[in-house]
Amino acid sequence: MDNILNLDLYKQQRAAEKKAKRHSKLPTADRFMRAQTIEKLTLQIDSLLEDKARDEALPEAVAMAAGRYAAMQLFRKHGRAQTLAFFEDCIQTAEICDDILAQLEDELV
Repeated sequence: MDNILNLDLYKQQRAAEKKAKRHSKLPTADRFMRAQTIEKLTLQIDSLLEDKARDEALPEAVAMAAGRYAAMQLFRKHGRAQTLAFFEDCIQTAEICDDILAQLEDELV
């Protein structure tokens, strides 16, 4: 029981960190490098998840685990509304891709 958290102090520290983060603007070159790093990491994680889903033959389990992790992390960092908006955008993108693929198949037949 010697790991008791002071919730008020924690909230104050988080608010101060968020405020400091908002005020520290990265130069354009740094933002570009960060965007490239994020894109590379995203592609690596996508590949890792695809490989795991294929190797285990349980793509739904991999998707649920990844989705749960994403939902929890995004909620903690960005809140409910932004997290739901992100997942809504993902679903809309998947629907658009399915529609485009269906149109291409119709044109080839």
